[in-house]
Amino acid sequence: MVESGLRPCYPIALGELNEGYRMASVRIFGYPGIVQIEKRLQKQFSSDSVQMRMEPYNWSVQLTLNGLTPVTMPAQANDTATVVFVEVDDNVAVRYELNPPGSSRSPSNVDPPSPKLQGEQPFQWFKGATMSFIDVTGL
Repeated sequence: MVESGLRPCYPIALGELNEGYRMASVRIFGYPGIVQIEKRLQKQFSSDSVQMRMEPYNWSVQLTLNGLTPVTMPAQANDTATVVFVEVDDNVAVRYELNPPGSSRSPSNVDPPSPKLQGEQPFQWFKGATMSFIDVTGL
């Protein structure tokens, strides 16, 4: 009999499925604004402009998600950021709520679910705002 190297098809124990699983991280970077790239060749035709982040960023926060319990970033003291970029670990999706001062909505997977985020996304920002996140999978 030739050994194929394939495992038999049987249910996988939960511990085996989650082996090596680590909780996802969300990183938030607060920038002072967005700037237009300088155009050096005055005779160069351009019908549009290119915008980019105004470096360096003012502050950053890293959050570790813990399943379905919302994780909220603290409000930043003396916050002068006008835009934030949120980065989520590869192959992870989160639900989020952006809360202006005085609002305290929590992200949810149930009807109606909160907006979903994967990868990187910019958001308009203002002093005193916070963001809350949950892991879409709820692990």
